[in-house]
Amino acid sequence: MRFAGRIWPLYRESNRWRTYLGTDPNTAAGSRAIVVELVDHDSVQVLARRIITVRRVAFPRRTLTFDPETLALLTPEKVAEEQAKVASGLRVLEPAQLWSAAFRMPVAGTITSPYGVISIYQGASHGWHHGIDIAAPEGEIVRAANSGIVRLAEPLPLSGDTVIVDHGMGILTFYMHMSALDVTAGERVHTGDIVGRVGSTGLATGPHLHWGVRVNGVYVDPLLWAH
Repeated sequence: MRFAGRIWPLYRESNRWRTYLGTDPNTAAGSRAIVVELVDHDSVQVLARRIITVRRVAFPRRTLTFDPETLALLTPEKVAEEQAKVASGLRVLEPAQLWSAAFRMPVAGTITSPYGVISIYQGASHGWHHGIDIAAPEGEIVRAANSGIVRLAEPLPLSGDTVIVDHGMGILTFYMHMSALDVTAGERVHTGDIVGRVGSTGLATGPHLHWGVRVNGVYVDPLLWAH
């Protein structure tokens, strides 16, 4: 299936196929086609085509101030190290749906930084926020937003103590900057299970949980999934 300039996976479910799409601040606004194609050797047959409208959203900006020790984490080597660890943890993903019912907020608290906000520090823009920041007391319990398999549970240079849960069909949740990890990679978790504790590890200015949701490679607003 094609949408927004890329190929999206389809997942077999009984006698039908299903997938989930996502848009982010980089998705061009306007009318966009969703095209389902059947590719057979050298021929391509269009099975379905739908037009949707992607609305333009003006995301806010935020200015962050880090101490010199924290800023020292922002090196190309540290960024590459973190990206490699995440990629390694996500080499194998579950095609079947593992979640049930609605996703839940992983911790109670105040949302101090919404999805999509543009971060400014050291006088330059450093991209948009891939999730939401939830301020909560240090050590507060963080729970799995839904059922799935833990794909990564380890300290990362920038994201601090991090857990990534695979919910199947390309849906992943990210729990970052924690002070402790209560699960290990490969472990099966259920909705509400403890995965860690709120902290300020990695590139952080204070105790909070960064919670992200990724849909087949695209980071979307977690609040769209939480009820």
